[in-house]
Amino acid sequence: MNEEHIRKVKLLLTSWNPLGDQAAQISDLNDYETEATDILFHVNKQHSIDQITNLMITVLEQAFGLDIPEAEAKPYADQINKILREK
Repeated sequence: MNEEHIRKVKLLLTSWNPLGDQAAQISDLNDYETEATDILFHVNKQHSIDQITNLMITVLEQAFGLDIPEAEAKPYADQINKILREK
């Protein structure tokens, strides 16, 4: 994990915005920086897309009390996987 990875995952989570309209009610959201850092702390290049999906769902559900369907999260997990594989 490096700063560039965190920046890219923050952008990814911000564009997805799993909180939807609730995001405006969270004063310290900071473009999902904490969640991006948590996700990247727990994943590595060897994790499968399914493993990344599950880790990402766990982080977001614990942070915000959301119920995120796997099918909704999986495309974003795939993008995180690609970010991790970049040089």
